[in-house]
Order: sequence, then C-alpha cells, then structure tokens
Amino acid sequence: MRLLPRWFSSRAQAPAHLREALQRWQSLPGPDLRAPLCQTRFVVVDTETSGLDPSCARMLSIGACAVEHASLCLDQTFERTLRQHSPTADANILVHGLGWERQANGDPAADALAAFLVYAGRPVFVGYHALFDATVVSRTLRTALGVALGADWLDLALLLPALVADHGRPGWELDRWLQAFGLTGFTRHSAVGDAYATAQLMLLVLARAPAHGIRDPRGLFSLQRTQLERAVAAEAGITAG
Repeated sequence: MRLLPRWFSSRAQAPAHLREALQRWQSLPGPDLRAPLCQTRFVVVDTETSGLDPSCARMLSIGACAVEHASLCLDQTFERTLRQHSPTADANILVHGLGWERQANGDPAADALAAFLVYAGRPVFVGYHALFDATVVSRTLRTALGVALGADWLDLALLLPALVADHGRPGWELDRWLQAFGLTGFTRHSAVGDAYATAQLMLLVLARAPAHGIRDPRGLFSLQRTQLERAVAAEAGITAG
C-alpha cells in the first residue's frame, strides 16, 4: 500500500478510528500469488455508481464477498452505501434502486472505505469487467482517504471464456453466464448482490483452473494477460479491416 502525501499531511487531524483502520490495513502483508488457489483469499467486489464513466462517476455503494478455501464465505459479505450530497438522476436510481433517502443517509465516504479496507484486508481482488470497479474504488479511496490501493484485479469477463468455453463465449455479460449455469435468486444491480453472483462464478473458475494447469493466482493473472492480448489483437484486426 502507498499513502499519498495529502494523507500524511492531514493524518494527525484525522479521526482516531480512521487512523487505526488504515494503520491496521497498512501492516498487513500482500497476497502470496504463488500460494495454492485453495489457500488464497479472494474478495469479489462490485460497485453501484452515478454513471458509466469510471473516471468521474460517483460511487454510491460498494459490496463484496469473500472466497476462501475455494468456498464462498456466506458469513463474510460486505456492503456500504456512501452518503451523497446531491441525488443522482431518476434514470440512474431505477437501475440500482438506491433512492435519494438512502443516498442522503449513507455513511461518510471515508468511513465506508475504511471499513471496506478492514474487511478486505490484502486479498486478490476479483470483479466482472473489473477495470470499471477497480478504477472507481481506487479513485474514491484516493479522494476520501488519500490511499492508493495498489493491487491488480482478476477479471472474470476475461477468465470465464478461457476456462469454461464449453458454456459461454467472450463478450457475454454477467447475466448470461449466470443463466448458462442456472445460477438464479440473486438481487441483481445491488452491490452486494452482484458481488455474490460474481463470487459464484469465481467458484467455477477455481474448479476449472487445475485442468488448465493453473494452480495459483499467478497462473490466473498470466491467463488473464493472454486473454487481454488476444482481445486487443482481435479488436485491432477488426479496426484494421
């Protein structure tokens, strides 16, 4: 973890509970990417935001589910709504269901994000179209706490087509993967609901990985890089054509 200069200059004035939370998180070791998958803690993250541009959209809520010992930890879920000082558009509220009252009564961003860091620890982070959530989380952390997350994320949108190609294809959205495996009953378009749904798919990735010679997170990141390179090359071919 890297603390930005702004935090160092103001940490003496920060509330004690925030200082303690960040110091506790800072003291944790990072994930061991060479450890067996069954011994790795993964935290699957989803955010609800005010828009579709991760560089400027406000984080409205953040949800997460932990996967440990290749099992979903149903007793280890996390969700916080962040306090907003102005309501999002009605069309946006229809998507995520976070009405103005919930937005106005959410937690201060610093408290919500500090609680997230304490919950998450230093895992391997996972998302679906993970670049969006990683960008939103990192930007909000910098703004609220002056903290740089400094972690790479696994993206199931890239890994699933490679590991379970018999059930789906590149470019599928999350709902199509859930339908392909008969995974239903989730409260979709809530942060913790989407994180829980994605975590179910993460279990499939972990189950299929050994058959592809992947036994640790390092192998998953290597496969992800290969998939991304192929996607970029395919896009360049389409553009060139």
